[in-house]
Amino acid sequence: MTQSARDLENTFERAWNLLLHNWIIIVPGIVFGLVGSGLTSLVTSLGGYVSDTLVEISALIVWTVIAVVQLAYSTGMAGAAWARERARLSDGWSAFTHRGLQITLAMIALMALGIVAAALAKLTFLISLLAYMVFFIYTMASVIIGERGPLHGLGESCRLAFRNVLPTLIVVVLIALIAAAGGWLGSLVGGLAGPVGGAIAGLLQQAIVAYASLVIVGEYAKLRRPAE
Repeated sequence: MTQSARDLENTFERAWNLLLHNWIIIVPGIVFGLVGSGLTSLVTSLGGYVSDTLVEISALIVWTVIAVVQLAYSTGMAGAAWARERARLSDGWSAFTHRGLQITLAMIALMALGIVAAALAKLTFLISLLAYMVFFIYTMASVIIGERGPLHGLGESCRLAFRNVLPTLIVVVLIALIAAAGGWLGSLVGGLAGPVGGAIAGLLQQAIVAYASLVIVGEYAKLRRPAE
């Protein structure tokens, strides 16, 4: 399926409208981010009683679990928003309880592939990193929304991106630009307004994550439909 510029514009526009009507997608990221920070602080406070290695491993486990839960909620709720115009917290919980193991395995595989892409970045003039972002962008949508296994999710993401390289590349670039602009604005607000600015910056960051999830899930649903 080859998309036109208008098709991509429709995806971004529709994702924005869905976010405006489903702001609750932002909530889990904020809550779990606070929980992760609290648990990490608790683990770090035990540094005087246990080894530093155990503290580091515990902190890694905490953030791995938080990442899996956040991915399940953001992608699951984005899928529900596209499917029926309305997302609920229960959609994220359902995605986590039904696909938690697959999400974890897929995330580990993506991390391993990311390490390889980063190692080859200098030799390939960053092309390996760009290819990584383009060809594996639909993996989590495939695993959660498409209910594929981790390896099948990686494969489906590659196939969809390969058949639609230019549109997928544009999606990656636009999301990166939106994230960069949001990060800059968040840093600016956070630096000027103290704690209140920090809260606003965190809210803006989660809004960007939710919007990116909606865009990726929308593109995934659009691209896989003809194949089915």
